[in-house]
Amino acid sequence: MRRPMQRMARIAFFLSAFLTGCTGAIPNSTSGSNEVFTPGDGYERFYSSADHNFRYAFAEHQAPTRRGSRSERFELRDGDCGGGDCGNPRYRTEIQMPTKSNPANVGKDIWYGWSFLNSGVPSFTRENSLRLVFGQWGMPGGATPSIRLIQLGTDEGNWTACQNTTCAGSAINHGDVVIQLADMNRAFDWGKHKNEGYVCRLFEMQEHKDRWVDLVMNTNFSDGEDGYLQVWVNGDLRCNYNGPIVSPNSLLKGAKPGHRRGIFSSYTERWTKTHGAKPKPTLVVYYDEFAVGSSRSQVDPLLREQSNKPAID
Repeated sequence: MRRPMQRMARIAFFLSAFLTGCTGAIPNSTSGSNEVFTPGDGYERFYSSADHNFRYAFAEHQAPTRRGSRSERFELRDGDCGGGDCGNPRYRTEIQMPTKSNPANVGKDIWYGWSFLNSGVPSFTRENSLRLVFGQWGMPGGATPSIRLIQLGTDEGNWTACQNTTCAGSAINHGDVVIQLADMNRAFDWGKHKNEGYVCRLFEMQEHKDRWVDLVMNTNFSDGEDGYLQVWVNGDLRCNYNGPIVSPNSLLKGAKPGHRRGIFSSYTERWTKTHGAKPKPTLVVYYDEFAVGSSRSQVDPLLREQSNKPAID
């Protein structure tokens, strides 16, 4: 029965021009199955081959969903690694949107919307942070990500001294989940005076544990001064940056920023230096209602709900 269900999900996916979300109906399982759960059409697993890394979670099984019948569940355990991550201080559970499925282009206005739920991610300090990334956008070919949704240690960030032209967030004075312009930081050595590219605080991970957070992002991925990046959290504007987002070097690798989401532990050496061989915590998060479009009304989970648009299942 699984193959016909997957074919029906693929047909449903192509009926929508802009919306990309949880596609392909796969039974939710938390047992030790050897089956690798695959994302729906338009996505592929990236260095995340363990069977527990990615699966769909169903409301009928009491799993959390923002709307509709299912969500995406990502689980990262100590020791998980794949591909080039193995042998390096990083590991992940991510799915990615390949270039052929990607509607974004440098200089083109584009909107992203999704809901995020922290089910098992603790707070960290500078000394033991795993540098967890929960979404990244960037050029192909190994370019540094242009935009990263990253969790800092609760004591990190030079927010007070950061130049206003760079740190363009709202007035919130705390929050370990932030936006980083990683490509600009590396290409132009932004350093502490530009907060190493951390331009906006978004929310506090522990304050929102087991609660859905609606996120909306609007950008044009520009390499010039006409660039912009805005991010709303539960309807509140938390990031309003203006300026370049993509570096000239990254632009040489392509003009279609790709997207990944899940959990990416991008640097584990702080943990190892602080805790030695102590196992890293098992991390679990959920995503739901992920959409890409040309306007906020197409992607904002709350606006879609208020307009009685169908859930993205």
